[in-house]
Amino acid sequence: MEKNPKEVFSKDEENPPDFLNQEFFESVLHKAENDTTIKIKSLKIVPGTKAGDHFLSIMFKAAISYTSEGKNIQSKSLIVKTMPVEDGTKKEMVQQMPVFKRETKFYTEVLPDMEKLMESIGDDEKLAPKLIYHDVNPEILIFEDISVDGYVMQKEFFDFDNTVKIVKRLAKFHALSFYMNDNKYNFYTNFAKFTPMINRSVTDKMKVFFEGFDIIAEEAKNWPGFESIVQKLAAQNETFIEKLLEVYQPNAAFDFKVLCHGDYHIKNMMFIKNGANIEKTMLFDYQLCFWSSPAYDLIYLLYAFGDGSCRNRRKELILIYYESFTEYLKRLGCLSKPPTLVQLNMDMLRMGIIEILWSVCYLPFFCLDFSKADVETVVNPTDEFIKDVRKDAYKEEKLVNMLKEVLPELLHKGILS
Repeated sequence: MEKNPKEVFSKDEENPPDFLNQEFFESVLHKAENDTTIKIKSLKIVPGTKAGDHFLSIMFKAAISYTSEGKNIQSKSLIVKTMPVEDGTKKEMVQQMPVFKRETKFYTEVLPDMEKLMESIGDDEKLAPKLIYHDVNPEILIFEDISVDGYVMQKEFFDFDNTVKIVKRLAKFHALSFYMNDNKYNFYTNFAKFTPMINRSVTDKMKVFFEGFDIIAEEAKNWPGFESIVQKLAAQNETFIEKLLEVYQPNAAFDFKVLCHGDYHIKNMMFIKNGANIEKTMLFDYQLCFWSSPAYDLIYLLYAFGDGSCRNRRKELILIYYESFTEYLKRLGCLSKPPTLVQLNMDMLRMGIIEILWSVCYLPFFCLDFSKADVETVVNPTDEFIKDVRKDAYKEEKLVNMLKEVLPELLHKGILS
């Protein structure tokens, strides 16, 4: 397999599974193109993402040249998402969490109805890459490769104006699910079945992603004026997981519910840009979507799309989201009165534990150099490895400045209590 020496990939994606061969892809194209005369002339498979960009699957990019009866040579680029082959924690987690079943359900049941609704009001924006093929044995999803249309990944977080565009896109997605649930007898999907996948078994198995309070408390001792915050951080070890699991209860009592994407961060979206400005967005990885308060996705957005200016202007962003949400419901002809802005702001506070999850637990992994650690090392770490990861993260000026900005806010709101 060819690879760019400057790029680092997960070890389990350096070589594709044996079944991803020419015969398999010819069968896929026969179904996708409704043409059994297709013959593949060349097939090149490379890793689909860089190391650290995803955890619950293995991904590949397949570049295919093919012919069919009466046509010249054509080419197609596909993104393949399938089950980990190698034994280990990553494979165990995918077997435990029905992520492929959930994403397939979204693409085959939810997305078609959303697209029909959008078409009915003259909205031709695409919500997700096209699903080309799916199967359960082995579990696999194959998508169009949107990079050929000019979509690119984004490494740095966005400024306020660009984040507004992402907020409006989120509001549309949420409004479509709200309308479908409000008119549930006209649609096939039962959103109540989209329950959260995070439970005690997951937090126990992948505890590396749900800890770090001792290390940050020790680091914050060096920050003048953070004495009371240090005490609050140290105390999180006793209560954090229990409070977190309350948010992930299947029937958590939020007044305002939509289909949350569930993993709404910058590595799960691609962009067409004009200079520094976003022109189009495309969201993917719907494998963790679940029915809950939109506050969940909004908190993700504040930490994993927007920069510090967005968190400083969070009230504006929430208002923009709410106005976009209600306006789109009007376009859809929703007759029910939508939840209020007050209810949304209350849910943002009730979801405050997710702000701790992101600021303390998740963001250090955005600083992790995956050229020095593969995913299996991350999810099955030694104590020394974890301490080194988090200590190195707290040497990153951007992360430290963000924590100094965010932690006092969480203290003042009572979220750290």
